Amino acid sequence: MSLFFKAEEKLQQEIFEYFKRVDSCMEQFYEGMLFHFAAVAGKHEPDEGQTHALESRADDLRRDIEMTLYGKALLPESRGDILGLLETMDRVPNAAETALNIIETEMVEIPDVLKDDFRELLDLNMAAYRQLRKTADVLFNNPKQTLYEVKDVDVKESASDRLERKLIRAIFASDMDKADKILLKDVVVAIGNVSDRAENAADRMAIIAIKRRI
Repeated sequence: MSLFFKAEEKLQQEIFEYFKRVDSCMEQFYEGMLFHFAAVAGKHEPDEGQTHALESRADDLRRDIEMTLYGKALLPESRGDILGLLETMDRVPNAAETALNIIETEMVEIPDVLKDDFRELLDLNMAAYRQLRKTADVLFNNPKQTLYEVKDVDVKESASDRLERKLIRAIFASDMDKADKILLKDVVVAIGNVSDRAENAADRMAIIAIKRRI
């Protein structure tokens, strides 16, 4: 059973389009970070403004959807649920954009000895986002299965937390300058914020699914 009724299909299509725009933003973030980790040999440097442009396009559509919702397209309780979901969802690409901005504007260089761990951290956080997107699709199409999907977001966020702590310990145990250590720690935390925000959005989806079952 769908989260929305038949008459609300247009609104659901707009929300799915918003999710697609967030997908594009997140993929651009991933490719940009890979470039800065020098993980893809021969790859051209991505357009630094593209992630921001994609995030802005997603924001524009989110605001349009919110205006539709404020126009009483749904019952008040459902309206609040969807508005809250969109707000928490929007924080994920915001976190990704911030992480990419840090490494680009501050010209942070990842030491060779840490590149594998940074790549693993990036992959974990993208995996958390991709699981979040799977959870969103399940929420809107088959709400009863949502709680099973949410658990996998939590698992990936916990794995990210562990790796963040490992990386930060390794950074501060090294003989790098203190300023470089702080910059690298900031990158670690910023990347980790992606899965933190994904977990928050997944929790919101779980609440919506539970309310639908009551």
